[in-house]
Amino acid sequence: MNKPMLLLGALTIFMMGYWIPEDRHVPVEGAKPYDWNPASFWYVGGLNAQKGINIFASKGTPVEATTGGWVIYRENDPEGDNSVWVLGAKWRLHHYANMDSVNVQPASWVKTGEQIGTVGTPVSAKPRPANLYYSIRSLPPQVSEWEPDKPFGLDRVFYVNPHEFLTAYQATDSSHEQPSPGNTSPTPEKP
Repeated sequence: MNKPMLLLGALTIFMMGYWIPEDRHVPVEGAKPYDWNPASFWYVGGLNAQKGINIFASKGTPVEATTGGWVIYRENDPEGDNSVWVLGAKWRLHHYANMDSVNVQPASWVKTGEQIGTVGTPVSAKPRPANLYYSIRSLPPQVSEWEPDKPFGLDRVFYVNPHEFLTAYQATDSSHEQPSPGNTSPTPEKP
């Protein structure tokens, strides 16, 4: 096979990742935006930065796939720190951590809203409340997110803000549309 055909094939596979529709679903059953702190994304404390959000819920609450994708990694350690990585549309890796149990296998496909495990507690020196750590890593860099004046400026181009990802779709979702202040009926009036 010649080089132009290989390049065309690779480009086609790469572009297919952007053609797949990206559904969005809050990963913890019953969770609302007030169950996490939107300001925790890129909170810098010491030498590390928080590259995701912690969604607080009771231990054992179902964790559901945020978007459809291919499970590429799963860790089900009996001592804790269980996690799942799902490759979704737009070449984004969805990372679910601090799970009590994991119900999926690597190389399997998950649908949006499918249960992949349950919420657990982080394994660390100090006790913490049960939560799901959720982050989204973009394999291709998002050049528009580059902020050279901020800490970890170059790293930022590889992460998607989970709060914006989970809440932005609600503004355009017609099933959540509220009636305008002057019109209290959900359907138009007939003449």
